[in-house]
Amino acid sequence: MNVDNFDLNLIRVFLAIAKHRNVTEAGLQLGLTQSSVSHSLSRLRTLCNDQLFVRTSDGMMPTVAATALVEPLERALAAVRSSLRGAAVFDPLTNDRSFNLVLSDIGQLTYLPTLLDHLKMHAPKTSVNVLHLPIDAHREALITGLADLTIGHLPALQSGFHQTHLFDDPYVCMLRADHPKIKNTISFAQYLEASHIVVEPPGRGPGLVEQALSRARRKRSIVMRLPHFFAGPLILQCTDYLMTVPLRAQVMTRELNNIRFLPLPFEVELMHVKLLWHERMHHDAGHKWLRGVIAELFSETYEASKKRIADMLPRKN
Repeated sequence: MNVDNFDLNLIRVFLAIAKHRNVTEAGLQLGLTQSSVSHSLSRLRTLCNDQLFVRTSDGMMPTVAATALVEPLERALAAVRSSLRGAAVFDPLTNDRSFNLVLSDIGQLTYLPTLLDHLKMHAPKTSVNVLHLPIDAHREALITGLADLTIGHLPALQSGFHQTHLFDDPYVCMLRADHPKIKNTISFAQYLEASHIVVEPPGRGPGLVEQALSRARRKRSIVMRLPHFFAGPLILQCTDYLMTVPLRAQVMTRELNNIRFLPLPFEVELMHVKLLWHERMHHDAGHKWLRGVIAELFSETYEASKKRIADMLPRKN
């Protein structure tokens, strides 16, 4: 018997005949015609090289081989049904599933503390694995299942992907608080005259700031390029350099006293931060639950985003 090509529906037919000892009644239970049940029984006899059921005055009596098959096949069918039911239901209080999230360094500081607090209370057995991947590797990671979800500004992920908008974030200027030339505001001329540290995650390409400067036919002086944000604030504390970062980068400077943020002196498109996942995970119950949790914890309305931005930034003079 080639088990790989075995039709699992034949197990249902076998167990129905074993229960009713009658082909017609087995068909009624399964919603099949008598001829369909008879055809399935014929296939089973060929596959098993045994009569399986012998017609007697008391009905279709199982052979010794068939009798030995009934209990293990009942268990197997019950296991299949249980697995399929489990795939459609996710109980966060009891499920021990592990999820893989792709997050930037800022994202790790922004989302993980709040998310882990929520999981500790509402999904104590659920765990999270964080992946830090080049931006151009996000697509493959989501398609192959290496990653479940990613959060960020990822306009390249379109066809085959679903997304939920979380919030909008502006780019701002980060600098040391006692900068010798720049005080409470920064002019466009000061911005262009300064030396800049730029964060360029692998695989990203020109970001929104570079695109805005290109449209204005301007270019800034870049003295250092970093793959991550973490080192930036530490370097700024002891230099006169500037960094242009998403406003949420403030989370990285909570313990630093000599860093401040100013509105940019030119227009840059807002960074639209989204939760993204691939079509292959769209209907998974556990995945849907986690997406709902993340959206509940971190999504903002347009007005809420505006208020948060106003509260975090100094007013322009």
